[in-house]
Amino acid sequence: MNSDPDSAYHQVLVRAFRIASATGERARPVHLLAALGATGGPISEALTSPDGGPLFGDVDDSASRGGGSSYLLAQTQQAAQQLASDRGETPGPEHLFLAVLDQAEPEAMASLHRAGLEPGSLRVAALRILGAPIDIPPVPMPAHTPAGTMDRPALRVDELDPAAWDALSWRQEHLPLRRVRSRGRYHALCHLESRACSLIATRRGLDDDQRCSLSRHHLDRVEQLVAQAHPELIDQRSTQTSFPIARMVTTQAHPWRRRRRRWLGFTVGWGTWFSNRWVEMRDRWFRVVTIVDYRGAPQP
Repeated sequence: MNSDPDSAYHQVLVRAFRIASATGERARPVHLLAALGATGGPISEALTSPDGGPLFGDVDDSASRGGGSSYLLAQTQQAAQQLASDRGETPGPEHLFLAVLDQAEPEAMASLHRAGLEPGSLRVAALRILGAPIDIPPVPMPAHTPAGTMDRPALRVDELDPAAWDALSWRQEHLPLRRVRSRGRYHALCHLESRACSLIATRRGLDDDQRCSLSRHHLDRVEQLVAQAHPELIDQRSTQTSFPIARMVTTQAHPWRRRRRRWLGFTVGWGTWFSNRWVEMRDRWFRVVTIVDYRGAPQP
């Protein structure tokens, strides 16, 4: 990957992130097209609509910080990087241009059609800009991130493996909620249920889409049940993050403790090591004391 922050490749991506951020969205291929259209040079000329104006009008890339990347844009980036690597070149806007055209993401293609631009003709222009033969096959697209990760939606419940979901539904009905009396125990419960999801998916031989979607739906349900039983353990103001465990209430460290850490900076690794060992011990203890609660759990 071209990591030079001053490279044209990097600047196009940053512009795409800022364009998306201006509307509170994650950057998608359509935002990448807008950024490519504002680069100047032959790519901008190719992305000029028949009426002589830029494809997306005056794009707003004034945001001080860019937003996050969508799973679709991550795929575009990976394809562009692989294309550049196969050609022995440094990734540039021209690789992104060809990759987004060959990706043919519906939203991006619809924006081209609305502007009166034909993707096939644009591809010929992109290949000429790249200096490649016009008859080369489409750029291979890497696999998407698994369903339920990044911003890619999880599979619907009715699309999940029935036996695996039945086993997890049984666990939801038998959660040891009476034992979850602190945030630490909520952590332990989430770790326990995440481990159960992984074991069930492995036993069933499920793919990553099923595995991650099962975990997303199950942990969301676990959070809902804990919130009903112990609402003080859940931060109700933040309910859109990827994993329930990230939505736990946190406390602010006292200022004198932060100052003290600077004096003991050389021991920071010790604290991390002991903290990790404590978490492991806590999770093992929680698994042991909740064995009785899960007695009779189905093993698909």
